[in-house]
Amino acid sequence: MMLILFDYGHGGKDPGAVYKGRKEAQDVLKIGQAVAKRLRAAGIVVDETRTTDATLSLDGRVKMELKKKYDYFISFHRNAFKPEHATGAEVYVYRAYNTKSKALARKIQQALVSIGYRDRGVKEADFYVLKHTKAPALLLEIGFIDNSIDNQLFDQKFEWIAEGIAKAILDGVGVKKASTCPSFGQKVN
Repeated sequence: MMLILFDYGHGGKDPGAVYKGRKEAQDVLKIGQAVAKRLRAAGIVVDETRTTDATLSLDGRVKMELKKKYDYFISFHRNAFKPEHATGAEVYVYRAYNTKSKALARKIQQALVSIGYRDRGVKEADFYVLKHTKAPALLLEIGFIDNSIDNQLFDQKFEWIAEGIAKAILDGVGVKKASTCPSFGQKVN
């Protein structure tokens, strides 16, 4: 049985990046739960670090992951830089990554690019949640919350994004499931 822990970045007292009233913590909770729903429908067990707009420390997230033997730890985020200057999606793995996390990161990155995000690539970093978890870990940056074009893509292609990430994960773990989006896989303009 495949067991994955989804971590929805920020929350509660920490809204993450904020732009024109939009909060990263809310966006990542919404998209992560949409992906989790799809994976559960395919028979994957998905635990979540939070299910509401609650505050949870980085250490608390890691401790949750250490309680079980997860096949993957996936942290959902939206990026920010200078308003309207940067755009695109990227997936991070720990600098001392293993082949499982890098392979899945590539699949998810390709899915996000196929939906229309600019390709910022798969990158290595020593983010706390990547470094201190035992399971192969990934951190997704699903577009820039301080970029109107990325936000429009996030909102208008929300179902495609959720489906694309879910399909990439299912492909990565060897579970085959038909897409629920009629034309998923075609480049979205």
